[in-house]
Amino acid sequence: MKTSKLLWCLVIALAIVSCKEEDGVVEEYPNWQANNDGYFQRLVSETQTAINGGDDSWQLITGYSKPVTDYSPQYYDYIVVKKLENGEGTTSPLQTDSVEVHYTGRLLPSTSYPQGLEFNRSYKDPFDPVEATPVKFYVGGLVIGFSTALQHMHRGDHWRVYIPYQLGYASATSLVPQYSTLIFDLRLEDFWKKEQGDRE
Repeated sequence: MKTSKLLWCLVIALAIVSCKEEDGVVEEYPNWQANNDGYFQRLVSETQTAINGGDDSWQLITGYSKPVTDYSPQYYDYIVVKKLENGEGTTSPLQTDSVEVHYTGRLLPSTSYPQGLEFNRSYKDPFDPVEATPVKFYVGGLVIGFSTALQHMHRGDHWRVYIPYQLGYASATSLVPQYSTLIFDLRLEDFWKKEQGDRE
């Protein structure tokens, strides 16, 4: 009986020591939801100011899933677009179309990533239009913010797209924590009516 109690006390002591050792671990994404909410709210406000001042390189686009009339959008109902290059196309993909795109995706700065963690990319850095192979997607199979951007782009457009977590990933992924603003560098190469076998 005494041996059992002694072993139990030893287990508890080891557990306490383990917890103390883990206390020194630096949190990668402290106050992540509040930081992302604050960042995006400021970004929308600053973008609106730029637009009001006549800067047409910035754009606020309401997520396609939001009501069109009788609705007052909140800051998290928009994606923010910085137009880096304008293509020569005049039409845009539909939600039911497939697209070919080049892209990189990153997060806001965090403890170990002052430029923001790059969680995905479709080409080697730096971008080479001759060497890079675009990725094919079905527009309706993407997160709302990404799909919304594509439905306003023309062939050849190069945009930086900021997506609030409300129009991004509903839950955490292996590389993207919950409540993450997504920042995509996005180039639309081509689009067409969805075909069998196109990636969802």
